[in-house]
Amino acid sequence: MARLQHSVEVRLPGRLHDAADAEGQAGGLRGRDAPRPRRLAVIQPRSVVFAAAVLTLAASGPATAHSLLLSSVPVANAVLTTSPASVTLRFNNRIEKRLSRVRLVDEHGTVATAPTTPAKDESAETLVAAVPPLAPGAWRVEWQVFSTDGHVVSGSYQFRLAP
Repeated sequence: MARLQHSVEVRLPGRLHDAADAEGQAGGLRGRDAPRPRRLAVIQPRSVVFAAAVLTLAASGPATAHSLLLSSVPVANAVLTTSPASVTLRFNNRIEKRLSRVRLVDEHGTVATAPTTPAKDESAETLVAAVPPLAPGAWRVEWQVFSTDGHVVSGSYQFRLAP
């Protein structure tokens, strides 16, 4: 087979050659229309934060709200003349009563046990705790409930038992 020879150097436009004008070229292409080097697709941290925020807002709703104490008996800062027989706490949504607790603590740090008592007529949002006879003074009701959204929520309030 005969070798083809050209009398003039053949240059393909836009291609890499061994000439001085080809120095620094990569990939064999050059010129205005040459493809630019590509970057790997890197996930920007801002994109991750934005996606997480969107998913959080989309997933949240009234069913995932934490339990909030709506009312209590005795009420906060009440001054009672007799020891209450029970403490009743009403929340804004259902609570898991078996995993919830109520404690009464006096001004000296003494704890009076207040076991929760199941009552047939109470709603799923209400927690009732039996209270032993209390001595006069300031008492703090500490509660901890397990919300149906899976979160443990706690709080406290005070009342006073007059002598």
